[in-house]
Amino acid sequence: MSPLALELVLAHSWNPIAYQILNPGIRHWFSRANDAVVGYVPCNRVRVAAGAPICRPTIIRQVAEEFEDDAASFREKVCYFHAGPRFASIISASRQHSIASIGSMPYWNPMDWSSILHSDASLRYQIARARRKGIEPIEIPAPLAAESEELRAIRRQWLDSKHLPPLHFVIEPDIFNHLADRRLFVARRGERIIAYLLCTPMPTRNGRFFEQWARALSAPLGTGELLVHHAMTTFGQEGCTEVTMGLVPLSTRGLVPGTPGPLWLRTLFRFMRFTANPLYNFKGLEHYKYKLRPHYSEPVYAVVNDSRFRPADVFAIAHAFTGSPLQLFAWKVVRKTVARTLHSTRRR
Repeated sequence: MSPLALELVLAHSWNPIAYQILNPGIRHWFSRANDAVVGYVPCNRVRVAAGAPICRPTIIRQVAEEFEDDAASFREKVCYFHAGPRFASIISASRQHSIASIGSMPYWNPMDWSSILHSDASLRYQIARARRKGIEPIEIPAPLAAESEELRAIRRQWLDSKHLPPLHFVIEPDIFNHLADRRLFVARRGERIIAYLLCTPMPTRNGRFFEQWARALSAPLGTGELLVHHAMTTFGQEGCTEVTMGLVPLSTRGLVPGTPGPLWLRTLFRFMRFTANPLYNFKGLEHYKYKLRPHYSEPVYAVVNDSRFRPADVFAIAHAFTGSPLQLFAWKVVRKTVARTLHSTRRR
């Protein structure tokens, strides 16, 4: 981990995913004055950046220009993926940039979690159900988590249960050796860990980002809700004022009127939302996060330094997440689907 990148993230991060530029596999670009950092991955001659530049708000446009000039010197374009409203408002007047909404991000104030709990009988039932099954949520220290084979086994089960191969970039699953400022809550049944919730700091927002949670196949219903309840209660008692569970891709909840983005891209997103659920459950993810009644939502954007969005930008974003050319990723999807089908057939 780069000490300078960590220092800048802790001092200036506003975007909830800022800390994730420290994840393995993400490159770091530093401004000439070493007062700004951008985390990015190069894909098909496009630098896909994880959010906006991390720096003082007063110099963000200047830093973006410097980063884009550096990319241009290598004949590369720039796409800021998962940019927030603040960066989008700074860039919106630029004719050299295009903006597209990619989803929404719900937020909770954990100091007011009790009012959500009291108003939601279904949530209380799920939490009580897990407790009746003997589930106990606790926080464990990072050094212990880094050495836990139980947690790695749960992560493998969780990844194996998905239709897609593991994704990377800002949702890198293999970070147990990179916990540092992260906090980890686990659900235990007796002495056995059956689920975990990994929380990443949002340093300048007095908040936490629920970055990753997974449960074993044996975990009863309500385990996830109990973990969320325990973490929310803990952070609320500590005076934390913001928690987010991350991006809800392609969601239009909480977005400002006049969703930006070209017609072809909005049409593609609508098509994906209604047809891709067998591979990635867009609707289920949106339902789960919003059923917990967030206090508010923010729009999330992709911003390119071009007069318009191009299909190449979408392919570059997809490449950043898959970690490989799309043809190879598609083959991995087919292989995993066949393996899951054969395994299911043998169990019958």
